[in-house]
Amino acid sequence: MQIVEKGQFSGTGYIRPPIRPKRIRGRFVDGIENRPASVRPFGSGRSGKDYDDTMPYFHLAWRYASRRLVNLIAVVAIALALAVQIVAMAVLDGMLADMEKRVRNLGEQVTIRVEGEPPNQAAFSKTAEAIRKVNGVRGVTPLIQRGGIIESGGSAKYVLVQGIDLAAELAYSSLSGHLLSYKPDPDRPEWGTNGDRPGIFLGEQLGRDISAAPGNEVDLFYAIRNHSGGFDVKSRKFRVVSLFRSGVFQKDDYGVYIPISEAGSFYFDADYPEPDRRVEVFVAWLENPARADELEPLIAQAARSTLSAETGREPNLVSDTWQKRWGGIAEGMKHENNLMELVLFLNDGASGFCVFAILVTLVSRRIRDVGLLRCIGATRRGVLGAFLIVGLILGASGGILGVAGGMFLSGPLTLETVGGETLLSAGGAVERPLSGLEKADDRRPRLDIWYEALAGQPLYPPRMFGISGEAGLPMLVRPWKLALYFFSAVLVAVSAAAYPAAWAACREPMSALRED
Repeated sequence: MQIVEKGQFSGTGYIRPPIRPKRIRGRFVDGIENRPASVRPFGSGRSGKDYDDTMPYFHLAWRYASRRLVNLIAVVAIALALAVQIVAMAVLDGMLADMEKRVRNLGEQVTIRVEGEPPNQAAFSKTAEAIRKVNGVRGVTPLIQRGGIIESGGSAKYVLVQGIDLAAELAYSSLSGHLLSYKPDPDRPEWGTNGDRPGIFLGEQLGRDISAAPGNEVDLFYAIRNHSGGFDVKSRKFRVVSLFRSGVFQKDDYGVYIPISEAGSFYFDADYPEPDRRVEVFVAWLENPARADELEPLIAQAARSTLSAETGREPNLVSDTWQKRWGGIAEGMKHENNLMELVLFLNDGASGFCVFAILVTLVSRRIRDVGLLRCIGATRRGVLGAFLIVGLILGASGGILGVAGGMFLSGPLTLETVGGETLLSAGGAVERPLSGLEKADDRRPRLDIWYEALAGQPLYPPRMFGISGEAGLPMLVRPWKLALYFFSAVLVAVSAAAYPAAWAACREPMSALRED
């Protein structure tokens, strides 16, 4: 037979050149494209008819992952670890957000206390106007804050008395939303006592401790130093207008609100002209309470400059913010959250070890399959990828189930936007109008409701960390944390599959076929 070079013609037309050996991955294989599909190397198919003989690596991995019941154990382990992580962090983040919200909304955001002689009403008005000009301040209210003893029905208790301007307080704080039995008219804010006794608001727990209810009379006592060096005890009767529930246990246990005029005449000496018109503390309410520490020096400087001009002397001012007062508790809770994050990531490692053990078993039982795949052309990289994909499938499946389960237990969740951050919240953990007259059972997380139904008690003490419990256990889920937990679970599963996959890929074909 005459050999014709490529491109030559014979009498009958173009003659195809002979099949020449081709070098494929270090070996000479002659005429792969001319071989039947049944004997082509693994993964070299190019058409649908030879799909079953050239199954891609992903489909092989899916077969290994889906057709073994033991793999379900790995999926469940990952899902449980991830659901626990989501629920635990939702509780911790929710408690911190709930505490900060209640403190900054009812508590004083930035306070400037005047030590010594308190300024009169005229000096307060000019100083308040100067503070309002600070960028970020939305209002200023007067405050007198002192201690005292309250007595009712033979029971007495130490209290923290706050003299407030009710109209100003209703305009800037959330006090009206916390009163349990009285809603003052914003246009005509009155204490609701018909003038027979000055009104007083008591914390809900304080009212229980001294058996005082709306309509009852209570006695307030205060010891003041006299000119001879001793003490005189002053007392005054008040009528309870309403109890309030703030969710901050210090206020609910010891907090008392009275009119600022009554506080001035009660606490200040008669030596001061018009003691009932004196102001001891300037309270600045901010557009963004998170900027309290940042704006505090500017507010203090504005107050100092104005009071110096009004009184002719340098005032002694002490400034404070809600962030400083509660910074210790908040910082402790943040460190607790970080520690819990570490513990829960270690829990993810336990689920990854489960994936590791299952894949080692899978590879050891499929080692002959690996040898067969290598003999028909599968590469080391292909075998490695197939078993890594098994880990990926197990991790992704467990991650999806874990995220769904964690959100279900933390729900029902409401989408909120606070400070530009998107949040999923349940139990009143973010900014919502609060009302002591409304029930909020529909906002309680399922986990909280189910636990209370089974155990007969709340899942978490409602007064711990200042949580009111009025909307159940606060839970807060940040979407970026959900994504982080999901991808960490997938990464752990793939990492756990790395060693078994490498072990399978490194086996020599003939050695693997001889494996028993």
